[in-house]
Amino acid sequence: MEFDQAVAELDTLVQTLEREGDERALLLLQLMDAVHRPALERIVAGDLEHPLAFALMAMYDLVPLEERVQVEEALDEVRPYIESHGGGLELLDVQDGVVHVRMHGSCHGCAASAVTLRRGVEEKLRERFEGFKEVVSHPPEGEEDNGEPPASGIEARLLQIEHFNGALRAEPSTPAPNGAGAPAPDGAGAPAPGGAGGGDLLQIESLKRPVFVDVGRIEELEPGAIKAVDVDGNSILLVNIGGEPYAFRNVCAVEGRLPLDGGRLTGSVLVCPWHNCAYDARSGKRADDEPGQPSLAVVPIALADGVLKVAANVA
Repeated sequence: MEFDQAVAELDTLVQTLEREGDERALLLLQLMDAVHRPALERIVAGDLEHPLAFALMAMYDLVPLEERVQVEEALDEVRPYIESHGGGLELLDVQDGVVHVRMHGSCHGCAASAVTLRRGVEEKLRERFEGFKEVVSHPPEGEEDNGEPPASGIEARLLQIEHFNGALRAEPSTPAPNGAGAPAPDGAGAPAPGGAGGGDLLQIESLKRPVFVDVGRIEELEPGAIKAVDVDGNSILLVNIGGEPYAFRNVCAVEGRLPLDGGRLTGSVLVCPWHNCAYDARSGKRADDEPGQPSLAVVPIALADGVLKVAANVA
């Protein structure tokens, strides 16, 4: 709409409101004047750095957002996906177009995290941050970057337990009064399952290393599509939201037995065909008016050279 036309229509509207005595509308106009007038006075005076002037220009996108704000807004769009896999993404700094981040939780050292950085984070940063050049991932605090890829959350825990048990085997064992810590029958010196360290020994048996299985190519799962696949006898639900794949156990969390592949995907909301309940198809959390209800079971998913891979064994 042209400026002159807009001014004329506004004047007509104000006259109509005054004639009809619409107090709320008149109050709205007064409030708009109270917001704009002092800010415009600052702008006319050339004091563009004044908070009032800056706020008004920001309302109309007349000032660029700070680089860090642009980056944070971009990262906020990919964080739900990372968090759905038990990970986290922290912004450390932005320097000359280089974005420094730290991935932690299960994402740190995971083979899929490099794919996440390249596909998800970089893509979103290029879209939302004009000065973007590259993203650099840093190891968690207290860990040195020795040039070797760090272990994933599960692998790191396994290594810790293996080192702990190795240390026990290397030390002479002194029988305790109750038998705890007595040498194993094979003489290896490892504690019996019920003795000292037994919890860790049992834990190592229960931990599973993620085994990723191919479930097709990304082009077979179009954006907005829902697809159920069988992985070692487990039904896995694949969804594609704007080109980003996600995976869950193909069962509604309400009763834990009815499949979801007959439901519908609207934007990023997955609706169950049986209970009409809604889930966030990126995190698995409820997206309706009952947020305290159980979430969907997330299945780790990765994309490598166009091939979708899921690790149903750790879901």
